[in-house]
Amino acid sequence: MLRGKLSSSPVVFTREPGGTPFAEEIRKLLVDNPLAGKSTALNNFFLFWAAREELQENFVLPALQSGKHVFSDRGDSSTYAFQLCGEENEQLLPAFTYMRQLVFADSIRRRKPDLYVIFDLPAEVARERALRDANRKQSHFDNRDIGYYERVRNGFKKFAKLAPVEFIDAARAPEEVHRAVMLLLAAKMVIPEFAFIV
Repeated sequence: MLRGKLSSSPVVFTREPGGTPFAEEIRKLLVDNPLAGKSTALNNFFLFWAAREELQENFVLPALQSGKHVFSDRGDSSTYAFQLCGEENEQLLPAFTYMRQLVFADSIRRRKPDLYVIFDLPAEVARERALRDANRKQSHFDNRDIGYYERVRNGFKKFAKLAPVEFIDAARAPEEVHRAVMLLLAAKMVIPEFAFIV
């Protein structure tokens, strides 16, 4: 819905992990590979950051430099919520902080996202939707227990202390959620140049 509404705006959409040919190959390792579920948390953590760096360098930065706004489906907020909190690896927080500074270095060429929009759901609803979503292939991340989903939800709430985050109640009908997103963007007065939509 958002793509259609903003189709006449200078906007591009992407996703994480992925968004470039090389980052999509990393995505296959993380999501589609049958061995991915047996990979260590540390290994996954750095693969997500490798895909993110690739996306920044070869998609986000060129888009921003050409005057476009960038919307990404997921981002470092997801790494924080899923890998650190969901998988109970908060000992990775110093590495997360370091990688975030490295990839989103404050300079002319790099910038942190202007806005993160988190679609918030009760853990039970999030798990149910993930398991019955016929529009996408399920991964080893989807079939986790309810405790994992609760930790992920709390992880997004913790991440909100680190970055400009707005929560949208996603338990409503898709049309209502879309309206809430558009109202949020209108309230911000300008389309953020770089936003993560989770």
